[in-house]
Amino acid sequence: MGKFVLVEPYGIDSKATKAIPHEKMTQSKRWCIVNFCLLACGIWQMTINHVSGQMQDIATYEEVKDLPNHPEKYLIDVRSRDMVDTDGSIPTSINIPFTELEDALKMEDNEFKQKYGRDKPSKEAVVIFTCLGGQYAQMGADLAKSKGWGKAKPYLGSWMEWSKREGL
Repeated sequence: MGKFVLVEPYGIDSKATKAIPHEKMTQSKRWCIVNFCLLACGIWQMTINHVSGQMQDIATYEEVKDLPNHPEKYLIDVRSRDMVDTDGSIPTSINIPFTELEDALKMEDNEFKQKYGRDKPSKEAVVIFTCLGGQYAQMGADLAKSKGWGKAKPYLGSWMEWSKREGL
């Protein structure tokens, strides 16, 4: 991973900047940058969805929390297996890493069940995608929609929102 530099304003003249080398940045400043970028991506995606009239196609925390009461709905976590093993997962989720998703959607029903431990969702089923911060969840939902799953949608809060609200 390359080193990055934060440029921030300083002094009375707000146009003046100074570069802060990666090694000098505090961990909290790095996390602030990461969280800001993830938030900006989520807001951008929500804006696009709102403008195109797709806001109803986004899963909420409350909907995901209620999934154990709706076995006809599916929750697919597209994070890597290592990330799921390290951080944990949302109850009822099926881990299908994003790199495998397209192949998984093409699988025969019995092959899908054997590999992922659950019936393959029908093209009429509600399929919710989750990841770390929402971006890959959106990409997963878009891919599924392009393959015929018309009720596919992202949970944009994904693991970051879930783990925070659940106190994990």
